[in-house]
Amino acid sequence: MIEVSDIPTYPIKIERLDISTLQDLNVRYHQENEGRLCSTLNEYGFTGFSRVLFPGNQNPCLKREPVRIELTNKDSLISLAKRSLLKNKEYTLVEDTTSLELVNVLELYGCTICEGPEINNVPIELKISFAAQQLGGVEVSDSEITVFADARGVNRIWGNWYPDFEVNGLLNVGYNTAKLSLLGLKLDLNKGTEGGEVFTVSEDNLKSEPVFQFIPHENDGVLELRKAWKVFIEYPEAEFTGWFAYVDIMDGSLLRITDIIVNS
Repeated sequence: MIEVSDIPTYPIKIERLDISTLQDLNVRYHQENEGRLCSTLNEYGFTGFSRVLFPGNQNPCLKREPVRIELTNKDSLISLAKRSLLKNKEYTLVEDTTSLELVNVLELYGCTICEGPEINNVPIELKISFAAQQLGGVEVSDSEITVFADARGVNRIWGNWYPDFEVNGLLNVGYNTAKLSLLGLKLDLNKGTEGGEVFTVSEDNLKSEPVFQFIPHENDGVLELRKAWKVFIEYPEAEFTGWFAYVDIMDGSLLRITDIIVNS
């Protein structure tokens, strides 16, 4: 028999920092990185993207003067990006670089000779993307991290991982129950425009088996780390793939619905 004291707190909750504490933490974050980063911390003190510390609601990286030095060693910058995430583990929550899975490296071009007849266009920056966090082999939604680096090092970090919390087999809502809870759900195909078409979910739209996933879920200014069934809702027409619905495995609540974006 499971004792009440043996059941872990659910969901794990992370409170937003008050603005004064957050500003002080952000100053320390930039000092520890020798003022080389243009990116900011988010409202929880992580490196995830947020506008809470943007001056005038403008991304400070847009005003950053690019380092106009051509890149010659891409591999060294990827290693540097991983080390930077580990160095900033208080803010990125990356505790082990071997857990980082590289998914994409994009060369960003600019000029090093910007005037005259020999003006050029060469790689001067890398956009380095890492896959979502895994906890016990389960993906954590919205935990991809992107690092930008130039010839002088890392200049910004967007995205963060989340605190590890106990992975156990306890659940109140099975995946079949999660699917059934979506029957009759009405989805707006035209995002609230006048005369928009409404789509009603039926059994024919729920043929795929749901996937277990961890979800960072914002609820009244509190970040909750939840466990959910990721349910595919198939749209029958060719012009649109469908949606993912996330159903909490403990209380059966619908946490979010997202359109499926297919990269062409």
